[in-house]
Amino acid sequence: MSGNRDGVFRGREGERELLNGVLGAGTGVVLVDGAAGTGKTRLLAETAALAAGLGFDVATAEDELDQPFLLARLAERRPDGPTLVVLDDLHLAEPGTLAALRALLPAATHEKVVWLLARRRDEGADRLFATAAARGATRIELRPLADDVVADLVTDLAGAVPDQDLKALASTAQGNPGALLALFDALHADDQVLLTAEHAALRADRVPRHTEAVLRERVSALSGKARHLLQVASVLGPRFEPGDVAEMLASSTAILLPALDEVIGAGVVTALDDRLAFRHDLLWRLVADSVPPPVRRALHREAGEMLLRRGDSAVGAARHLLHGAQRGDARSIDGLVAAAKAVLWNAPEAAAELAVRALELTDQASASLVHRTVMAVRALTAAGRLSAAQTLAQEALARQVAPEPAAKLRHCVATTTLLASRHAESLAISEALLAEPDLAPELAPWVEITRLMALLGHDRRRAEEVAEAVVRSRQGGPDDVLATALAVLAAIARDSGRPRAALDLAREAARSTTAHDLSAYPQLLFATLLAGLREFTEAAGVVRRVRGGPSAVVTREVMTAVVQARILLQAGRIEEAAGEARAALAVAEETGHETVVAPALAVLAMVALHTGDLPAALEHVERFRDRVPADEIIFSRAYYQWTEVLVTHVDAGLDKAVALLRAEHPDLVGSGLFAEEPRAAGWFVRRALEAGDRELAQAVVDRAELLARDGFPAVAAAAVHTRGLLDGDAAALEQAVRDHRDLWARANAAEDLGVLLADSADRAESVKALENALGLYREIGASRDGARVLGRLRKLGRRRRATPARPESGWSSLDDTELAIANLVAKGQTNRQISTQLFMSPHTVNFHLRKIFRKLGISSRVELVMRSRDDQ
Repeated sequence: MSGNRDGVFRGREGERELLNGVLGAGTGVVLVDGAAGTGKTRLLAETAALAAGLGFDVATAEDELDQPFLLARLAERRPDGPTLVVLDDLHLAEPGTLAALRALLPAATHEKVVWLLARRRDEGADRLFATAAARGATRIELRPLADDVVADLVTDLAGAVPDQDLKALASTAQGNPGALLALFDALHADDQVLLTAEHAALRADRVPRHTEAVLRERVSALSGKARHLLQVASVLGPRFEPGDVAEMLASSTAILLPALDEVIGAGVVTALDDRLAFRHDLLWRLVADSVPPPVRRALHREAGEMLLRRGDSAVGAARHLLHGAQRGDARSIDGLVAAAKAVLWNAPEAAAELAVRALELTDQASASLVHRTVMAVRALTAAGRLSAAQTLAQEALARQVAPEPAAKLRHCVATTTLLASRHAESLAISEALLAEPDLAPELAPWVEITRLMALLGHDRRRAEEVAEAVVRSRQGGPDDVLATALAVLAAIARDSGRPRAALDLAREAARSTTAHDLSAYPQLLFATLLAGLREFTEAAGVVRRVRGGPSAVVTREVMTAVVQARILLQAGRIEEAAGEARAALAVAEETGHETVVAPALAVLAMVALHTGDLPAALEHVERFRDRVPADEIIFSRAYYQWTEVLVTHVDAGLDKAVALLRAEHPDLVGSGLFAEEPRAAGWFVRRALEAGDRELAQAVVDRAELLARDGFPAVAAAAVHTRGLLDGDAAALEQAVRDHRDLWARANAAEDLGVLLADSADRAESVKALENALGLYREIGASRDGARVLGRLRKLGRRRRATPARPESGWSSLDDTELAIANLVAKGQTNRQISTQLFMSPHTVNFHLRKIFRKLGISSRVELVMRSRDDQ
């Protein structure tokens, strides 16, 4: 076993000093008290060895049966030189032995004899120790080791500095060195201690059978009342209120005080500021598992009913009712439903579990069945389990259902079909509901919102008509129907090339939104438009507000992630964009959010293209091509078309790209693309000139200059850029480099300037411009674009070394985003807190954390915290 087995004597320096003093005097009585495991026997053995080295005769008894014979020998023949008499475990001695020893001690006071007597405190030999103490004996009490000594001992036994979890487990020994040794013997027998360069931690991938046996023995040593108290407490959780235990035991805290003192004194439970807690989860699970499952379920039910009866939070009660509620138990089931409603928006997964469990426990003949079905369908939808929600709703509708709950179920179906991009189906359900004269007033706005979104995806002309009618009829304060109608009009304005109208409408839509439980479409559309115009600061603020809200509805989170992915890509944060897009795509495909799949694929296609992964780019385009008609809500059709043309150009060449543009996307140049992606304007002029199509190039310039009249600086810079390309005007391109508001466009303009100057006599300025472009591409992480510029520099006779690669491991291997996340983790922040600060989804934070762990050779947040502190 690793660790210092002699570490039992850590913290016993004072006791050894006292013993050395008595041995130096050559006479005296030393009384040693200590609980089992505190090191009495080992201390006595060490003292005997020391005394023998000093010339003492050492007389010891092998065990309590040998003690009377030793005393008889000492009574018959007095020691003729310095002698140490060692008697251990006197709490086990017979009364006659203790009486003989009391008689010998006075006779030996003037002889060169040191008596070293040890016992377990309060377990026997009280009269002997009291008499000896009254006559001046030296007393030593082996108390639990101090915390700092325990920490050193645990480090010895573990082989490295322990993490907090291992320290918590070690604290169950209550500073008893023998108990610590036994615990670590068991841990090592279970191969439970994981050592890294920085610390020791507990493994979580195996069952610690030997360790559980040690802890079980400790619990078994408690009284029956104490064990009973622990079993009830374990049902309440790893932390519990003493008053709750007392209430469940039909007792009072005052009556339970002795048992509470016992479990605290035994190191099984510890006192926190506001409640009691099991010292470690292993102990808690061990005690909880000792309760038979039927009894445990009954206790959970009683605990849940107790909390409901007291008027406590339904959420707290639901944790117990999930395990203990029985079929037909109306009070418990109502508690589950109430808890589901309470956490529906901020913890939809938990709400779904609660609501589905309540439904499972409901009798088919119950009048509450349909209402609980509605709750379950709503919770499943919020949790992103669209298929399960739709199936449950349709099964319920197949039965005879009253009109009001039937309308709610039908609306849920309309919502799930909308999110699955089945817009026509969603529209038909929504319009049928709105045609019903008795539609509940509280449901009507939600249905209208669903209809507006379905129309946007299915019939733009009607969507515009209906949205304009809503805007005319609902002027006033904030209103989510109004907000959705304004957002629909903003999306239509975006796609028809009216950026100023689109932005103004989206801004008003974002201001009109009130609900936290919607998909946040008006705000996210507004953020998308802002980012397209390169107003990144304001766009980041909008996304931050969406992510900082109380809602954790999956639809909201996955739509926010894909919008954030595109914003990050536009801002030149290509690696972060890839992480957000992959996370959004994984969730969308898993949950059936078909409406988010195409946007995520489009971002990933752009990432793959610019990082030189053409096969991946082609695959992403192929996958989103058939889905584009299903979107046009989050991103415009023009964005997908531009992505497809870009990938086709790299894959099949200029002719194929131009042919695709003319044959399949003839309206792309006349769309609003250059207000969504200003850098696209320069790309089209560049390609048109390469193809010898000056007419197309002129059309792009004219479109960019027309859009620039709305006064957006990013579009104005794009117009200057395109004019510089068309006219071969170096001064205009230099101005575009200065005026562009994003790294991509600035790099493109610098590259175009370098190419233009390369054909002139001023090679030095060409090289300068190309090196500027190269630096910008490298800052973005656009390896393919950087390689292209390197090729241009080589043709000019300029050799540039590739940027030194980052190390594969260690702190220096982390990029800026990874360093920021590592520092926030080191400060104790959660993934959600970090995501709010860095404007990315928790999924993306987790993506980066996995990379950080790999680069640093660690496997947990705890290791990251320790590594960060050590290196700092």
